[in-house]
Amino acid sequence: MSWQQALILNPGEHVLHSWKGDCERRKKELIEKRGLIRKKYEEKQAKQLTSGVLALTNQRLIWLERRGKLSKTYRASFEINLRELLGITAGGAIRKWVSITDRAGESIFHLNKVGKKEIEPFRDMIMRQVEKLREADAALAAPTVQKEVVTREVVMVPCKYCGGLMPQTSTFCPNCAAKRT
Repeated sequence: MSWQQALILNPGEHVLHSWKGDCERRKKELIEKRGLIRKKYEEKQAKQLTSGVLALTNQRLIWLERRGKLSKTYRASFEINLRELLGITAGGAIRKWVSITDRAGESIFHLNKVGKKEIEPFRDMIMRQVEKLREADAALAAPTVQKEVVTREVVMVPCKYCGGLMPQTSTFCPNCAAKRT
């Protein structure tokens, strides 16, 4: 099963790019320490590397973890919503890494063909999608202004003195300046 078959997309969502590599996740482990009287457990942070594919869609980044030794199936392990993306950094002298941070925390990837030279196009591609989503959200959130057109009907009446037409609401005739009675 390829990673494309394991991917479930939302309506209107499509894959833009993908990178193979490893994802470095930190997990907490309980380590047993033997004491004189009883066992003690200590919590320790451990790194866990999983191989897979990082897929960029027009709405999110999805990590598809490779499972199995022989069959090599894929499953979606976690996703990063592009609307919640906070930053992308890179580093590493020997083994290059990319850190993508969102509201849920930091995810570290060791991606093939994303090194010192390729980090700028990688970051630009993702940030372009983030900007498109934010512009679309702003366009939806912007209130639509409807102008209200008020029309007034003016009734014209003849002047008793000169016979010229004047508005019914006026006090004086615009032609002869006579007071309306």
